[in-house]
Amino acid sequence: MTTERRELMPAVLYIAVWSGAWAAQLVHPTLAVQLPGAPWNWLVCLTPPVLGLILGVWRPEGAWSKGLGSGQLAIVSLLTVAATCWPIAVFALGSATPGWVRTIGLGDPLSSLPFAIALLAVVINLAASLARRLRSGTDRVRYVILHGGLLIAVIGGAAGHGGLVRAHFSMEEGAPPGDAAVAEDGRLIRLPAQLALDDFVLDRFPPMLLVAEGDRVTRGEILVGADASDTIRGARITVRSWLPSAAVVAGRPVPFRDAGANPAAEVVVNDAHGVQLGAGWLHAAGPLGTELSVRLSDGRAVHLEAQRPRRFLARLRVNGDAVDITVNRPLLLDGWAIYLLSYDEVAGPASSMAIFEAVEDRALPAVYLGIALLLLGVLMYLWRPQISGVRP
Repeated sequence: MTTERRELMPAVLYIAVWSGAWAAQLVHPTLAVQLPGAPWNWLVCLTPPVLGLILGVWRPEGAWSKGLGSGQLAIVSLLTVAATCWPIAVFALGSATPGWVRTIGLGDPLSSLPFAIALLAVVINLAASLARRLRSGTDRVRYVILHGGLLIAVIGGAAGHGGLVRAHFSMEEGAPPGDAAVAEDGRLIRLPAQLALDDFVLDRFPPMLLVAEGDRVTRGEILVGADASDTIRGARITVRSWLPSAAVVAGRPVPFRDAGANPAAEVVVNDAHGVQLGAGWLHAAGPLGTELSVRLSDGRAVHLEAQRPRRFLARLRVNGDAVDITVNRPLLLDGWAIYLLSYDEVAGPASSMAIFEAVEDRALPAVYLGIALLLLGVLMYLWRPQISGVRP
């Protein structure tokens, strides 16, 4: 067997192994690869690249060392990663995933067996290539920084997948401080601080008008308020009276100042020729009243849209200190990130309860380090690009 064929063998064998892994995934579509928790996740993730580095340093010119670090294996392994992960970019995964995607074993691509094999090949290829370049070749520094950063980021991401801890908990306003959360596997997790919810605050957008015609609902283009008017599918809707906070009593809205109250609008509806089609009060269903709508003479109906959340935050006490958490600004606490997830949606702004997610990912610094090295390597190549056609 020629040297070229021996160097190509790892790529050929890899395709066979990866194809077998996908065949196993097709037979068992729910098959999922889960890494053990810390610290074993690091042992599993570090063993393949360490072996690749040892082989590349020990026998840099050996056929298997060249094959494992070859460009052929790099291309094939990256293509198989893309072939496994494409549903993430196309579909909303979870319950909304199309049935045929789950049938081919890609309901959860990142936990599938073919993705695990593809990622293993990428890591071994990077490690062997790095080791060989350290022993011989020019332009070592830039190559090692760029590809070493990619290797560290991939290992950190894989280890984080195994060591990641997600736990959920809820808190009521005025309840005693606590530090307990329930992980996804049912384990009780202790957080590094005592947390208490002082206040939950929800701001909402003003509502919009809706015109319903059979199964078709058309939303207006303006936010409703006093003296507002909008034209929706030929119906001119004008607000005659506006209650920013109302309760519905005996089928009629009355002013009522409460955090959970919805607004109400008295409207008159005319067609394009000024002929009145209907009039009455609009109110979205809520804790303080049922829905009120206006039926038009042409069979359509006008509704007031339920207000959509604009911003919500939780005011906490963390070991006695006041802290605000919003959706995009989690609380960082001794390796944990505390996210505000939801609230009592029925009560809306009057909710006295908030739901949180606590996430611990000790591998995240490794990912950040790898990305920083990767960017540095790219900048170094841009600063002094290699224009020679000869591979160093």
